[in-house]
Amino acid sequence: MTKITVFTAAVAAAMLAIASGPVKADRFDPQLGGRGLLVKKAENSETPRTAASTRAKPSTGKKRSARKAGKAAAVSGTSYSTLISKYAASYGVPVSLAHAVIKVESNYRPNVVGSSGEIGLMQIKPSTARMMGYSGSSKGLFNPETNIKYGMKYLAMAHSLGGGTTCGTILKYNAGHAAKRMNPVSSAYCSKVKVHMASLVPSS
Repeated sequence: MTKITVFTAAVAAAMLAIASGPVKADRFDPQLGGRGLLVKKAENSETPRTAASTRAKPSTGKKRSARKAGKAAAVSGTSYSTLISKYAASYGVPVSLAHAVIKVESNYRPNVVGSSGEIGLMQIKPSTARMMGYSGSSKGLFNPETNIKYGMKYLAMAHSLGGGTTCGTILKYNAGHAAKRMNPVSSAYCSKVKVHMASLVPSS
């Protein structure tokens, strides 16, 4: 009687298991015992994406537009024409030469810093500005008028030491007032300056 009862219970359990659906082999590990079910669930579960992982990157359209606008304003140089003309006349530098130097040096951008510490529109070093009589801080050379004033004074001396020629002036301005021999860098610089000077001459 006991054997029949056990057999009946086993059959009933088997039928219940079949009715509950197929049993996946990976849901029980005999070596892990009861923990096998939990381990497999953890391994097979898919980690949900969070809001941060699916969030789109913000658009850079506004930044690009701002850069384009800044570049357009820089290339024109009209914002500094009055200051350039004022100090060029004051120190005896041809206005076209002054414009061309600023164009090549900084493209009319007042906040540019060179690889050797040159600052601003005319890319003048603080030590050079102090040689020209400047007594302020390096930060002060970012001011357009201050930069043009002392940069133009240095350019005027280069113009005088260079014999008034374009390339002679550029050599002294680019390589230093003591420079005597044209070098490839200053030569390329002079070529660019000549191109910009020619573009400023009104056509007849």
